[in-house]
Amino acid sequence: MPPLTHLVFLALFAALLCALGCCRTRGRGWRGLGLPFFFALLFAGLLLHQACWQLSGFGSLGFQKFQRRYDLRPATLERTANRRGRLLDRNGQVLSQPKPGTRWGHEAPLGEAGLHPIGYSSRDYGLGGLLRVFDARLCGLPPPGEKLDLLQRRAPEDVTLTLDSHLQQLAYDALDGRPGAVVILDPRNGEILALASAPAVREERLGEAMRSRAQAPLLNRATHGLYPPGSVFKLFTAALALECGKAGSYACPPKGWAPGAYTKPIRDTHPHPADDPMLDRRTAFAESSNIWFAKAAVACTWPRFQAAAERVGLADSLLLARCGERTLATAPGSIPDLSAAPNRVAYLGFGQGKLLLTPLHIAALTAAIARDGLLVPPHLERTVPPAPKRLWSAPIANEVKALMRASVTSGTSRGAALPKIAVCGKTGTAETSGKDHAWFTCFAPAEKPRVVVTVLIEHGGFGAATALPIAKRLLREALERNK
Repeated sequence: MPPLTHLVFLALFAALLCALGCCRTRGRGWRGLGLPFFFALLFAGLLLHQACWQLSGFGSLGFQKFQRRYDLRPATLERTANRRGRLLDRNGQVLSQPKPGTRWGHEAPLGEAGLHPIGYSSRDYGLGGLLRVFDARLCGLPPPGEKLDLLQRRAPEDVTLTLDSHLQQLAYDALDGRPGAVVILDPRNGEILALASAPAVREERLGEAMRSRAQAPLLNRATHGLYPPGSVFKLFTAALALECGKAGSYACPPKGWAPGAYTKPIRDTHPHPADDPMLDRRTAFAESSNIWFAKAAVACTWPRFQAAAERVGLADSLLLARCGERTLATAPGSIPDLSAAPNRVAYLGFGQGKLLLTPLHIAALTAAIARDGLLVPPHLERTVPPAPKRLWSAPIANEVKALMRASVTSGTSRGAALPKIAVCGKTGTAETSGKDHAWFTCFAPAEKPRVVVTVLIEHGGFGAATALPIAKRLLREALERNK
Protein backbone atom coordinates (compact mmCIF):
# COMPACT_ATOMS: atom_id res chain seq x y z
CA MET A 1 0.00 0.00 0.00
CA PRO A 2 1.15 3.64 -0.52
CA PRO A 3 2.36 5.59 2.56
CA LEU A 4 -0.29 6.80 5.00
CA THR A 5 0.29 10.46 4.10
CA HIS A 6 -0.56 9.70 0.48
CA LEU A 7 -3.86 8.14 1.53
CA VAL A 8 -4.61 11.13 3.77
CA PHE A 9 -4.13 13.54 0.88
CA LEU A 10 -6.38 11.41 -1.31
CA ALA A 11 -9.06 11.53 1.39
CA LEU A 12 -8.77 15.32 1.63
CA PHE A 13 -9.07 15.60 -2.14
CA ALA A 14 -12.26 13.56 -2.01
CA ALA A 15 -13.54 15.88 0.72
CA LEU A 16 -12.72 18.88 -1.49
CA LEU A 17 -14.82 17.50 -4.32
CA CYS A 18 -17.73 16.89 -1.99
CA ALA A 19 -17.44 20.36 -0.46
CA LEU A 20 -17.33 22.13 -3.81
CA GLY A 21 -20.34 20.14 -4.93
CA CYS A 22 -22.33 21.28 -1.93
CA CYS A 23 -21.00 24.83 -1.75
CA ARG A 24 -23.49 27.61 -2.64
CA THR A 25 -22.60 31.29 -2.50
CA ARG A 26 -25.81 32.99 -3.73
CA GLY A 27 -27.15 34.22 -0.45
CA ARG A 28 -27.51 30.71 1.14
CA GLY A 29 -25.07 28.15 2.51
CA TRP A 30 -21.44 29.11 3.02
CA ARG A 31 -20.53 32.74 2.46
CA GLY A 32 -17.30 34.32 1.48
CA LEU A 33 -14.21 32.70 0.11
CA GLY A 34 -12.76 31.33 3.35
CA LEU A 35 -13.74 27.69 2.94
CA PRO A 36 -13.11 27.45 -0.82
CA PHE A 37 -9.73 29.09 -0.31
CA PHE A 38 -8.90 26.60 2.42
CA PHE A 39 -9.74 23.68 0.14
CA ALA A 40 -7.78 25.29 -2.69
CA LEU A 41 -4.72 25.23 -0.45
CA LEU A 42 -5.34 21.57 0.32
CA PHE A 43 -5.64 20.86 -3.40
CA ALA A 44 -2.34 22.61 -4.07
CA GLY A 45 -0.76 20.56 -1.28
CA LEU A 46 -2.09 17.41 -2.85
CA LEU A 47 -0.56 18.29 -6.22
CA LEU A 48 2.77 19.09 -4.54
CA HIS A 49 2.73 15.79 -2.66
CA GLN A 50 1.87 13.86 -5.83
CA ALA A 51 4.71 15.55 -7.70
CA CYS A 52 7.16 14.63 -4.94
CA TRP A 53 5.81 11.07 -4.88
CA GLN A 54 6.29 10.56 -8.61
CA LEU A 55 9.32 12.70 -9.45
CA SER A 56 11.56 12.30 -6.41
CA GLY A 57 10.12 9.19 -4.78
CA PHE A 58 13.15 7.05 -5.59
CA GLY A 59 14.73 8.39 -2.43
CA SER A 60 11.86 7.02 -0.36
CA LEU A 61 11.89 3.43 0.85
CA GLY A 62 8.11 3.47 0.83
CA PHE A 63 8.01 4.45 -2.84
CA GLN A 64 10.60 1.83 -3.76
CA LYS A 65 8.67 -0.90 -1.97
CA PHE A 66 5.43 0.22 -3.65
CA GLN A 67 7.05 0.21 -7.11
CA ARG A 68 8.67 -3.19 -6.69
CA ARG A 69 5.47 -4.79 -5.52
CA TYR A 70 2.93 -3.27 -7.91
CA ASP A 71 4.81 -1.96 -10.98
CA LEU A 72 6.22 -4.88 -12.96
CA ARG A 73 6.67 -3.03 -16.24
CA PRO A 74 10.07 -3.81 -17.78
CA ALA A 75 10.51 -0.20 -18.96
CA THR A 76 10.36 1.59 -15.58
CA LEU A 77 13.19 4.00 -14.78
CA GLU A 78 14.91 1.76 -12.24
CA ARG A 79 15.03 -1.10 -14.77
CA THR A 80 16.25 0.91 -17.76
CA ALA A 81 18.96 2.96 -16.01
CA ASN A 82 21.47 0.23 -16.81
CA ARG A 83 21.77 -3.06 -18.65
CA ARG A 84 20.21 -6.26 -17.29
CA GLY A 85 21.94 -9.46 -16.34
CA ARG A 86 21.25 -12.91 -17.77
CA LEU A 87 19.68 -16.13 -16.56
CA LEU A 88 22.06 -19.02 -17.22
CA ASP A 89 21.60 -22.77 -16.96
CA ARG A 90 23.87 -25.00 -14.88
CA ASN A 91 26.31 -25.33 -17.81
CA GLY A 92 26.50 -21.61 -18.61
CA GLN A 93 24.01 -21.74 -21.49
CA VAL A 94 21.83 -18.63 -21.84
CA LEU A 95 18.22 -19.06 -20.77
CA SER A 96 17.32 -15.37 -20.92
CA GLN A 97 19.34 -12.33 -21.90
CA PRO A 98 18.52 -8.68 -22.65
CA LYS A 99 17.89 -7.68 -26.22
CA PRO A 100 17.66 -3.87 -26.45
CA GLY A 101 15.44 -2.43 -29.12
CA THR A 102 13.08 -5.38 -29.31
CA ARG A 103 9.44 -5.38 -28.29
CA TRP A 104 9.94 -7.84 -25.42
CA GLY A 105 13.32 -6.60 -24.21
CA HIS A 106 14.86 -10.06 -23.84
CA GLU A 107 15.39 -13.27 -25.74
CA ALA A 108 14.93 -16.78 -24.41
CA PRO A 109 16.45 -19.50 -26.62
CA LEU A 110 14.20 -22.24 -25.19
CA GLY A 111 11.05 -20.38 -26.24
CA GLU A 112 7.86 -22.03 -25.07
CA ALA A 113 9.80 -24.96 -23.56
CA GLY A 114 11.16 -22.63 -20.88
CA LEU A 115 8.25 -20.22 -20.49
CA HIS A 116 6.88 -21.62 -17.24
CA PRO A 117 10.03 -21.69 -15.10
CA ILE A 118 11.94 -18.82 -16.77
CA GLY A 119 8.95 -16.51 -17.18
CA TYR A 120 8.31 -13.59 -19.50
CA SER A 121 9.08 -9.88 -19.88
CA SER A 122 6.20 -8.02 -21.46
CA ARG A 123 5.32 -4.34 -21.73
CA ASP A 124 1.66 -5.28 -21.44
CA TYR A 125 1.78 -7.97 -18.75
CA GLY A 126 4.94 -7.18 -16.81
CA LEU A 127 7.29 -9.84 -15.52
CA GLY A 128 6.66 -13.49 -14.67
CA GLY A 129 8.48 -16.57 -13.42
CA LEU A 130 12.14 -16.39 -12.43
CA LEU A 131 12.55 -13.15 -14.40
CA ARG A 132 10.24 -11.56 -11.85
CA VAL A 133 11.82 -13.26 -8.83
CA PHE A 134 15.40 -12.23 -9.70
CA ASP A 135 14.48 -8.88 -11.27
CA ALA A 136 16.36 -6.80 -8.67
CA ARG A 137 19.60 -8.73 -9.08
CA LEU A 138 19.32 -8.76 -12.86
CA CYS A 139 18.91 -4.96 -12.83
CA GLY A 140 21.64 -4.23 -10.27
CA LEU A 141 19.16 -3.09 -7.63
CA PRO A 142 19.67 -3.54 -3.88
CA PRO A 143 17.61 -6.08 -2.00
CA PRO A 144 14.29 -4.82 -0.60
CA GLY A 145 14.92 -2.84 2.57
CA GLU A 146 18.00 -0.99 1.30
CA LYS A 147 17.82 2.57 0.00
CA LEU A 148 18.01 2.90 -3.78
CA ASP A 149 20.42 5.44 -5.26
CA LEU A 150 20.26 5.59 -9.05
CA LEU A 151 23.60 7.44 -9.14
CA GLN A 152 25.38 4.58 -7.39
CA ARG A 153 23.99 1.51 -9.10
CA ARG A 154 25.38 -1.93 -8.54
CA ALA A 155 26.54 -3.98 -11.48
CA PRO A 156 23.73 -6.21 -12.81
CA GLU A 157 24.21 -9.88 -11.96
CA ASP A 158 24.00 -13.01 -14.00
CA VAL A 159 21.96 -15.61 -12.11
CA THR A 160 22.90 -19.26 -12.59
CA LEU A 161 20.03 -21.72 -12.33
CA THR A 162 20.03 -25.45 -11.66
CA LEU A 163 18.17 -26.17 -14.91
CA ASP A 164 19.83 -28.07 -17.74
CA SER A 165 18.60 -26.45 -20.96
CA HIS A 166 19.08 -29.69 -22.92
CA LEU A 167 17.00 -31.73 -20.47
CA GLN A 168 14.41 -28.95 -20.25
CA GLN A 169 13.91 -29.05 -24.01
CA LEU A 170 13.81 -32.85 -24.08
CA ALA A 171 11.24 -32.97 -21.27
CA TYR A 172 8.99 -30.45 -23.00
CA ASP A 173 9.29 -32.24 -26.33
CA ALA A 174 8.51 -35.58 -24.67
CA LEU A 175 5.15 -34.25 -23.52
CA ASP A 176 4.38 -33.63 -27.21
CA GLY A 177 1.76 -30.98 -26.48
CA ARG A 178 -0.27 -33.23 -24.17
CA PRO A 179 -1.32 -31.51 -20.94
CA GLY A 180 1.11 -32.71 -18.31
CA ALA A 181 4.34 -32.07 -16.46
CA VAL A 182 7.86 -33.44 -16.00
CA VAL A 183 10.16 -32.91 -13.01
CA ILE A 184 13.80 -34.03 -13.09
CA LEU A 185 15.93 -33.39 -10.01
CA ASP A 186 19.10 -34.51 -8.27
CA PRO A 187 18.20 -36.11 -4.91
CA ARG A 188 21.72 -35.53 -3.59
CA ASN A 189 21.41 -31.74 -3.49
CA GLY A 190 17.80 -30.91 -4.44
CA GLU A 191 18.77 -29.20 -7.71
CA ILE A 192 15.96 -29.19 -10.28
CA LEU A 193 17.36 -30.19 -13.67
CA ALA A 194 14.13 -29.79 -15.64
CA LEU A 195 10.71 -28.37 -14.85
CA ALA A 196 8.52 -28.78 -17.91
CA SER A 197 4.82 -28.10 -18.33
CA ALA A 198 2.62 -28.42 -21.40
CA PRO A 199 0.92 -26.91 -23.21
CA ALA A 200 2.79 -23.61 -23.29
CA VAL A 201 3.00 -20.62 -25.63
CA ARG A 202 5.66 -18.29 -26.97
CA GLU A 203 5.81 -14.77 -25.58
CA GLU A 204 4.45 -13.36 -28.82
CA ARG A 205 1.13 -15.08 -28.02
CA LEU A 206 1.08 -14.16 -24.35
CA GLY A 207 -1.90 -11.84 -24.69
CA GLU A 208 -3.92 -14.46 -26.53
CA ALA A 209 -3.08 -17.03 -23.84
CA MET A 210 -4.06 -14.59 -21.09
CA ARG A 211 -7.53 -14.25 -22.59
CA SER A 212 -8.03 -17.93 -23.34
CA ARG A 213 -8.98 -20.62 -20.83
CA ALA A 214 -8.67 -23.50 -23.27
CA GLN A 215 -6.13 -26.01 -21.89
CA ALA A 216 -4.72 -23.31 -19.52
CA PRO A 217 -1.39 -22.83 -21.38
CA LEU A 218 -0.07 -20.43 -18.71
CA LEU A 219 -0.66 -22.88 -15.85
CA ASN A 220 2.61 -24.37 -14.67
CA ARG A 221 1.33 -27.89 -14.10
CA ALA A 222 4.59 -28.99 -12.46
CA THR A 223 4.25 -26.48 -9.62
CA HIS A 224 0.58 -25.47 -9.53
CA GLY A 225 -1.30 -28.38 -11.08
CA LEU A 226 -3.11 -30.26 -8.28
CA TYR A 227 -3.97 -33.87 -9.09
CA PRO A 228 -4.97 -37.07 -7.30
CA PRO A 229 -1.65 -38.94 -7.17
CA GLY A 230 -3.06 -42.45 -7.49
CA SER A 231 -0.66 -45.33 -6.90
CA VAL A 232 2.55 -43.25 -6.85
CA PHE A 233 1.32 -42.16 -3.40
CA LYS A 234 1.85 -45.73 -2.21
CA LEU A 235 5.45 -44.69 -1.51
CA PHE A 236 4.11 -42.63 1.39
CA THR A 237 1.69 -45.28 2.64
CA ALA A 238 4.35 -48.00 2.49
CA ALA A 239 6.75 -45.87 4.55
CA LEU A 240 4.02 -45.04 7.07
CA ALA A 241 2.98 -48.70 7.40
CA LEU A 242 6.60 -49.67 8.07
CA GLU A 243 6.91 -46.87 10.63
CA CYS A 244 3.72 -48.00 12.41
CA GLY A 245 4.56 -51.70 12.25
CA LYS A 246 1.51 -52.37 10.02
CA ALA A 247 3.25 -53.55 6.85
CA GLY A 248 2.41 -57.26 7.15
CA SER A 249 0.08 -59.36 5.03
CA TYR A 250 -3.56 -58.47 4.36
CA ALA A 251 -6.40 -60.34 2.69
CA CYS A 252 -7.22 -58.80 -0.68
CA PRO A 253 -10.41 -60.56 -1.86
CA PRO A 254 -11.11 -60.56 -5.60
CA LYS A 255 -14.56 -59.05 -5.09
CA GLY A 256 -13.09 -56.04 -3.33
CA TRP A 257 -13.30 -54.61 0.17
CA ALA A 258 -15.37 -51.77 1.65
CA PRO A 259 -13.79 -49.84 4.55
CA GLY A 260 -17.17 -49.16 6.18
CA ALA A 261 -20.90 -49.24 5.80
CA TYR A 262 -22.24 -47.30 2.81
CA THR A 263 -18.74 -46.80 1.38
CA LYS A 264 -17.57 -47.53 -2.14
CA PRO A 265 -15.81 -50.94 -2.43
CA ILE A 266 -12.11 -50.85 -3.18
CA ARG A 267 -10.91 -53.28 -5.87
CA ASP A 268 -7.62 -54.34 -7.36
CA THR A 269 -6.88 -54.00 -11.04
CA HIS A 270 -5.47 -57.54 -11.05
CA PRO A 271 -7.49 -59.48 -8.42
CA HIS A 272 -5.97 -62.47 -6.65
CA PRO A 273 -7.67 -65.87 -6.46
CA ALA A 274 -10.29 -66.27 -3.76
CA ASP A 275 -8.55 -69.34 -2.34
CA ASP A 276 -5.32 -67.38 -1.67
CA PRO A 277 -6.16 -63.69 -1.16
CA MET A 278 -3.33 -62.93 1.31
CA LEU A 279 -0.70 -60.50 0.01
CA ASP A 280 2.57 -59.46 1.64
CA ARG A 281 3.92 -55.94 1.15
CA ARG A 282 6.43 -56.87 -1.57
CA THR A 283 3.79 -58.51 -3.77
CA ALA A 284 1.23 -55.81 -2.96
CA PHE A 285 3.65 -53.04 -3.98
CA ALA A 286 4.93 -54.81 -7.10
CA GLU A 287 1.39 -55.53 -8.31
CA SER A 288 0.04 -52.20 -6.99
CA SER A 289 -2.78 -53.64 -4.88
CA ASN A 290 -5.26 -50.95 -3.84
CA ILE A 291 -6.84 -53.11 -1.14
CA TRP A 292 -3.54 -53.80 0.65
CA PHE A 293 -2.67 -50.11 0.87
CA ALA A 294 -6.20 -49.17 1.90
CA LYS A 295 -6.09 -51.70 4.75
CA ALA A 296 -2.58 -50.60 5.76
CA ALA A 297 -3.72 -46.97 5.98
CA VAL A 298 -6.70 -47.94 8.14
CA ALA A 299 -4.45 -50.04 10.39
CA CYS A 300 -2.12 -47.05 10.89
CA THR A 301 -5.19 -44.98 12.01
CA TRP A 302 -6.21 -41.70 10.49
CA PRO A 303 -4.58 -39.44 13.16
CA ARG A 304 -1.16 -40.94 12.47
CA PHE A 305 -1.77 -40.76 8.72
CA GLN A 306 -2.69 -37.09 8.94
CA ALA A 307 0.19 -36.25 11.27
CA ALA A 308 2.70 -38.00 8.97
CA ALA A 309 1.34 -36.16 5.91
CA GLU A 310 1.85 -32.84 7.70
CA ARG A 311 5.31 -33.80 8.96
CA VAL A 312 6.44 -34.80 5.48
CA GLY A 313 5.15 -31.48 4.11
CA LEU A 314 2.51 -32.74 1.69
CA ALA A 315 0.23 -29.83 2.59
CA ASP A 316 3.04 -27.26 2.38
CA SER A 317 4.04 -24.95 -0.44
CA LEU A 318 7.56 -25.85 -1.63
CA LEU A 319 9.81 -22.80 -1.99
CA LEU A 320 11.87 -23.04 -5.19
CA ALA A 321 13.52 -19.61 -5.48
CA ARG A 322 13.69 -16.38 -3.46
CA CYS A 323 15.08 -12.88 -3.91
CA GLY A 324 14.03 -10.48 -1.18
CA GLU A 325 10.25 -10.44 -0.92
CA ARG A 326 9.72 -12.22 -4.24
CA THR A 327 9.44 -15.97 -4.38
CA LEU A 328 8.61 -18.82 -6.71
CA ALA A 329 6.84 -21.66 -4.91
CA THR A 330 4.47 -24.49 -5.59
CA ALA A 331 0.82 -24.56 -4.69
CA PRO A 332 0.29 -26.29 -1.33
CA GLY A 333 -0.96 -29.85 -1.45
CA SER A 334 -4.48 -30.61 -0.28
CA ILE A 335 -4.82 -33.18 2.53
CA PRO A 336 -8.46 -33.52 3.64
CA ASP A 337 -9.44 -33.44 7.31
CA LEU A 338 -10.31 -37.02 8.21
CA SER A 339 -11.78 -36.40 11.67
CA ALA A 340 -15.36 -36.27 10.35
CA ALA A 341 -14.98 -39.42 8.19
CA PRO A 342 -12.14 -41.62 9.53
CA ASN A 343 -12.86 -44.44 7.07
CA ARG A 344 -11.89 -42.16 4.20
CA VAL A 345 -8.24 -42.74 5.11
CA ALA A 346 -8.58 -46.03 3.20
CA TYR A 347 -9.00 -44.17 -0.11
CA LEU A 348 -6.12 -41.82 0.67
CA GLY A 349 -3.93 -44.86 1.32
CA PHE A 350 -3.77 -45.60 -2.41
CA GLY A 351 -3.80 -41.97 -3.56
CA GLN A 352 -7.49 -41.38 -4.19
CA GLY A 353 -10.24 -39.54 -2.31
CA LYS A 354 -9.87 -35.81 -1.85
CA LEU A 355 -6.08 -35.96 -1.87
CA LEU A 356 -4.42 -33.54 -4.32
CA LEU A 357 -0.70 -32.98 -4.90
CA THR A 358 1.55 -31.30 -7.47
CA PRO A 359 4.09 -33.28 -9.52
CA LEU A 360 6.83 -31.52 -7.55
CA HIS A 361 5.44 -32.90 -4.28
CA ILE A 362 5.65 -36.43 -5.71
CA ALA A 363 9.18 -35.79 -7.01
CA ALA A 364 10.24 -34.52 -3.58
CA LEU A 365 8.74 -37.58 -1.88
CA THR A 366 10.59 -39.84 -4.33
CA ALA A 367 13.85 -37.94 -3.74
CA ALA A 368 13.54 -38.46 0.02
CA ILE A 369 13.18 -42.24 -0.46
CA ALA A 370 16.17 -42.21 -2.83
CA ARG A 371 18.36 -40.34 -0.31
CA ASP A 372 17.76 -42.66 2.65
CA GLY A 373 14.87 -40.63 4.07
CA LEU A 374 16.53 -37.20 3.82
CA LEU A 375 14.99 -34.52 1.61
CA VAL A 376 17.10 -31.67 0.32
CA PRO A 377 14.39 -29.11 -0.56
CA PRO A 378 14.07 -28.76 -4.37
CA HIS A 379 15.38 -25.42 -5.62
CA LEU A 380 16.12 -23.57 -8.86
CA GLU A 381 19.12 -21.33 -8.09
CA ARG A 382 22.54 -22.99 -8.20
CA THR A 383 23.89 -21.98 -4.84
CA VAL A 384 24.57 -23.58 -1.47
CA PRO A 385 21.87 -26.28 -1.14
CA PRO A 386 19.31 -25.85 1.64
CA ALA A 387 19.67 -27.91 4.79
CA PRO A 388 18.21 -31.41 4.40
CA LYS A 389 15.11 -32.46 6.31
CA ARG A 390 14.58 -36.01 7.55
CA LEU A 391 11.22 -37.43 6.47
CA TRP A 392 11.82 -41.11 7.25
CA SER A 393 14.46 -43.17 8.99
CA ALA A 394 17.12 -44.75 6.76
CA PRO A 395 15.90 -48.34 7.33
CA ILE A 396 12.34 -47.40 6.34
CA ALA A 397 13.50 -45.50 3.24
CA ASN A 398 15.73 -48.38 2.20
CA GLU A 399 12.85 -50.86 2.54
CA VAL A 400 10.62 -48.68 0.34
CA LYS A 401 13.52 -48.40 -2.09
CA ALA A 402 13.63 -52.21 -2.23
CA LEU A 403 9.89 -52.29 -2.93
CA MET A 404 10.35 -49.82 -5.81
CA ARG A 405 13.16 -51.96 -7.16
CA ALA A 406 10.89 -55.03 -7.05
CA SER A 407 8.24 -53.09 -8.96
CA VAL A 408 10.75 -52.68 -11.82
CA THR A 409 12.13 -56.22 -11.74
CA SER A 410 8.84 -58.11 -11.36
CA GLY A 411 5.91 -55.69 -11.12
CA THR A 412 3.97 -53.00 -12.94
CA SER A 413 7.11 -50.91 -13.59
CA ARG A 414 8.94 -53.60 -15.60
CA GLY A 415 9.01 -51.38 -18.68
CA ALA A 416 11.36 -48.91 -16.92
CA ALA A 417 14.29 -51.33 -16.71
CA LEU A 418 17.58 -50.10 -18.20
CA PRO A 419 20.56 -52.28 -19.12
CA LYS A 420 23.29 -52.33 -16.44
CA ILE A 421 21.43 -49.72 -14.35
CA ALA A 422 19.26 -50.61 -11.36
CA VAL A 423 16.10 -48.50 -11.63
CA CYS A 424 13.54 -48.05 -8.82
CA GLY A 425 10.06 -46.92 -9.86
CA LYS A 426 6.34 -46.82 -9.26
CA THR A 427 3.46 -46.53 -11.71
CA GLY A 428 0.28 -44.62 -10.96
CA THR A 429 -3.16 -44.44 -12.52
CA ALA A 430 -5.35 -41.86 -10.79
CA GLU A 431 -9.11 -42.05 -11.20
CA THR A 432 -10.89 -38.84 -12.21
CA SER A 433 -14.31 -37.87 -13.48
CA GLY A 434 -13.01 -38.41 -17.01
CA LYS A 435 -10.16 -40.54 -18.33
CA ASP A 436 -7.58 -41.46 -15.67
CA HIS A 437 -4.38 -39.45 -15.10
CA ALA A 438 -1.13 -41.30 -15.84
CA TRP A 439 1.80 -41.10 -13.39
CA PHE A 440 5.26 -42.55 -13.13
CA THR A 441 8.03 -41.69 -10.67
CA CYS A 442 11.48 -43.27 -10.49
CA PHE A 443 15.15 -42.83 -9.60
CA ALA A 444 18.48 -44.45 -10.48
CA PRO A 445 20.94 -45.95 -9.87
CA ALA A 446 19.41 -47.79 -6.92
CA GLU A 447 22.73 -48.01 -5.03
CA LYS A 448 23.68 -44.32 -5.31
CA PRO A 449 20.73 -42.39 -6.78
CA ARG A 450 21.59 -39.22 -8.65
CA VAL A 451 18.47 -38.61 -10.79
CA VAL A 452 14.75 -38.55 -9.96
CA VAL A 453 12.17 -38.33 -12.76
CA THR A 454 8.44 -37.76 -12.19
CA VAL A 455 6.00 -37.62 -15.10
CA LEU A 456 2.29 -36.77 -15.15
CA ILE A 457 0.05 -36.95 -18.23
CA GLU A 458 -3.44 -35.52 -17.72
CA HIS A 459 -6.07 -38.08 -18.75
CA GLY A 460 -3.29 -40.26 -20.10
CA GLY A 461 -4.78 -43.56 -18.95
CA PHE A 462 -2.48 -46.22 -17.49
CA GLY A 463 0.75 -44.88 -16.06
CA ALA A 464 2.72 -47.88 -17.30
CA ALA A 465 1.58 -47.25 -20.86
CA THR A 466 1.80 -43.46 -21.09
CA ALA A 467 3.98 -41.86 -18.41
CA LEU A 468 6.54 -44.66 -17.95
CA PRO A 469 8.05 -44.57 -21.48
CA ILE A 470 8.60 -40.81 -21.18
CA ALA A 471 10.25 -41.16 -17.78
CA LYS A 472 12.49 -44.01 -18.99
CA ARG A 473 13.75 -41.99 -21.95
CA LEU A 474 14.44 -38.92 -19.81
CA LEU A 475 16.03 -40.95 -17.01
CA ARG A 476 18.54 -42.48 -19.44
CA GLU A 477 19.49 -39.05 -20.83
CA ALA A 478 19.67 -37.40 -17.38
CA LEU A 479 21.98 -40.11 -16.05
CA GLU A 480 24.35 -39.45 -18.94
CA ARG A 481 24.42 -35.71 -18.28
CA ASN A 482 24.33 -35.65 -14.46
CA LYS A 483 27.29 -37.72 -13.27
